[in-house]
Amino acid sequence: MYLGVDWYPEQWGMEQVEEDLDGICALGCNIVRIGDFAWDRFEPRDGVYDFSFFDQVIAKVKARGLHVLMCVPTATMPRWLALAHPEVMRQREDGSREPYGGRRGYCMNAPKYREKAVALAHALAAHYKDETAIAAWQVDNEIGHEGSDVCWCDQCRRGFIHYLKGGYADIHELNDRWGTGFWTQTYDSFDDIPLPRKGDTPQNPALRLEWERLRARSAETYLKELADAVKAEIPGAFVLHDFSASLWGKRLDPFAISKHLDAAAYNHYPVWGAQADAMSPAQTAFALDTARGLKGGNFWITETLIGTQGHDYLSCSPKPGESALWAAQAMAHGCSDLLFFRYRGYHKGAEQFCFGVLDADNVRRRKFDEVQDFFTRVKPYGEVLSTPLHGEAALVFDYDSAAAWRVQPQSDAMDYEREARKLYEQLWKRNISVDVIPSDRDLAGYKLVVVPAMVVMGEDFKERLKVYVESGGTVVLTFRTAWKDGDNNFFFGQRLPAGLTDLVGAELEEHESLLQGQTRRVTTPDGAATGEGRVFCEMLAPTTAKTLLTWSPCAFGDYAAATENDYGAGRCFYLGGSFDEDLLSRLFAELLPACGLNAAEAPAGVETVKRTANGKTVTVTLDHNHKTFQIDG
Repeated sequence: MYLGVDWYPEQWGMEQVEEDLDGICALGCNIVRIGDFAWDRFEPRDGVYDFSFFDQVIAKVKARGLHVLMCVPTATMPRWLALAHPEVMRQREDGSREPYGGRRGYCMNAPKYREKAVALAHALAAHYKDETAIAAWQVDNEIGHEGSDVCWCDQCRRGFIHYLKGGYADIHELNDRWGTGFWTQTYDSFDDIPLPRKGDTPQNPALRLEWERLRARSAETYLKELADAVKAEIPGAFVLHDFSASLWGKRLDPFAISKHLDAAAYNHYPVWGAQADAMSPAQTAFALDTARGLKGGNFWITETLIGTQGHDYLSCSPKPGESALWAAQAMAHGCSDLLFFRYRGYHKGAEQFCFGVLDADNVRRRKFDEVQDFFTRVKPYGEVLSTPLHGEAALVFDYDSAAAWRVQPQSDAMDYEREARKLYEQLWKRNISVDVIPSDRDLAGYKLVVVPAMVVMGEDFKERLKVYVESGGTVVLTFRTAWKDGDNNFFFGQRLPAGLTDLVGAELEEHESLLQGQTRRVTTPDGAATGEGRVFCEMLAPTTAKTLLTWSPCAFGDYAAATENDYGAGRCFYLGGSFDEDLLSRLFAELLPACGLNAAEAPAGVETVKRTANGKTVTVTLDHNHKTFQIDG
């Protein structure tokens, strides 16, 4: 188990290093993360490398018995690169370029940027290939964060055309699959195809979905090239990338990227910037379980806050004990190695309001003691907390569906991540462990699989879903399941949910979108319980399914709002709307015991996670009400 801090010695110089290391060792660290934004230190001029500063730093780190997480610092570029090659700067949709001076201003598809970034990765790895202090390598930083997941330059358009040529036999197949005969969009060649810029009317949804896929592919191939460069010099290198928050909403597929990494890392900020309140405990747990799902095993936290964070606007400050609680929650949910951001806040530059273990006054106070105490308390449980955690239930993420929801939200109340988290919270509040998995991962072994709003669903997944349920599994599907094919088009001649009416035991008869503030009344068939449905109102006509909820009153007729269907040895639940908390709790209280899952809710604000290794069980109790945690076992 690595426990440490993010450290930026280049921001103060060698004269501060020994004092810093005194404090870092006093905290109980065994690793430091360095080099994250130091490209100009390593390559002050084009092709001229200088490793002398960090050679000295690493020598002093080794003398203290510490390890190093070495970063390939390609998220910020040196000025000479932007001046010599202005085309590397990302282009906005209006044609303007991202100005130099921020971070992640690069275009992922710019050949010159990739060339220089990969060359830097090779040079760093070649220089440090025999350095035993380096335990792991990080490539780039928070890919796609702060709007950097999209670019509209000519390089991206050429990349898009190349991508499309590889996915279709010829332009005639593309025209047919996209339905370009509508609105006279027929293309004579691939080079005719535009980028889907905003207009007064919407562009073709097939075009827009393919553009979303190109954005994901751009991020994936860029990071793969960096990881490959490190491994070319150091075949046994342990390579990771640090993802930022909101992984369900970016124009990249973190699950696909993680296939090229030895570990996924996540930067854990429950509160940041102009945020009046911290994320709820369920929100943070959802983010952590998503991070664990990226590789289907343990993950790193390469940054977790200890002080107030922000650039131009500040968030609320973590209360005493709260940062340690968030760190403990991360460890409970499968984080095996954790570093606090940062050792000391920098008194200059754009992140001078990102406070660290120490503030700019360089005085050890409450935050120093909190980190020191946290490290002391978790170290005895390193073996158990480093053992992979496997959930009893699974929640399925699908990039194509996430992209399709961005393209066509259908309602201003629709938010893919929020709807997924709403279902996740029903399991979290009952202390049921959940794996967040991509749609191509195996479903076998889970007692329950929840598939939220998978509007684009391939035939392979449908078949695997049926096999899973037929073999005794339980699945929860929701509104808009299997409405679209891989080209973001409706299925012709098929009742919805397409290809799954036998599994669901019902057919979609009527539907409407509900906008923000709109609701429809929902009742149990006996009228004993009532509630509200939001976002979408799907009116189901059961064939073999049992009706659990009805839309009542309903102007369209007598239709089910939620159903339960036996299928083989298992069961399928279908939710035709986004139901309120009381109704959802009622539904999950009924379905969980039959899956063999504990349906007892924990006290409000108290989360309990059990971890086991080699016959030893540890219980982590997280009291989110009082900002404390306890580890027993």
